[in-house]
Amino acid sequence: METKSKGKVESVDLLLKSVWLAVSKMYTEQASLHNSTAVQALTLLKIDPKEGTRSTNLGPKMAIEPTSLTRIIKLLEDNGYIYKEKTTTDKREVIIKLTDKGLKSRNLSKEVVVNFNQKVVERIAPEKFVVFKEVMSDILKIANEMNLKR
Repeated sequence: METKSKGKVESVDLLLKSVWLAVSKMYTEQASLHNSTAVQALTLLKIDPKEGTRSTNLGPKMAIEPTSLTRIIKLLEDNGYIYKEKTTTDKREVIIKLTDKGLKSRNLSKEVVVNFNQKVVERIAPEKFVVFKEVMSDILKIANEMNLKR
């Protein structure tokens, strides 16, 4: 399905990519104001602030490869945002926990995300937002169905 806009043809995937790139750029710029990256901020957001998060659960939560996650975790640990704690049941398993510095940075990241979401909610009528979520859900289903056909 394609839509026409100002004489040129835009495809669904181009619209999705354009929006995501703009959102990603905004998050990257916000993170850079605090000497961080969007991926580091996302990682901190995915760590449970009270209990910590098993390192094996972080990758799937963030949809990134284990080798990339290992580098991010090492960087966050080296910079004092997180620390690793072995579980009592299985010494091979590691829980990633936030330091005070990591918790402060996580709270800043959360504030940026909440602020962005608030602006979206303020500027987009509720009925349009409902339709947006339905359409995005449908697109996700279509993409997942096409992925399964391989």
